[in-house]
Amino acid sequence: MTTLILRRAKTAWQDIGRNYRVVLDGREVAQVANGEEIGIAVSEGKHVVQMQIDWCQSPALEIDVATGETQILECGPNAKPWLALLYVTVLRSKYLWLRRSNPPSE
Repeated sequence: MTTLILRRAKTAWQDIGRNYRVVLDGREVAQVANGEEIGIAVSEGKHVVQMQIDWCQSPALEIDVATGETQILECGPNAKPWLALLYVTVLRSKYLWLRRSNPPSE
């Protein structure tokens, strides 16, 4: 089985009571809560992943998943208290961050 694991960073105040929508190839496939980790079954091949909340989002991230592979992504908010207004208006396409998780050191 090919799996995408998504880990949302736990935050003290940003979007604490709200879920982020997981958009895979242009379709919402799941939601992830503050501090939560979810698994999503995906087909092998290239996919585009993006996180959204209201009118704000993360930049799109392209992944290439092999059969039987598990890929781990992490996400969270970029906004800090003094920059929140800027992120929900001008920088709304970068309100959230989304990145590949670093594999554990051996």
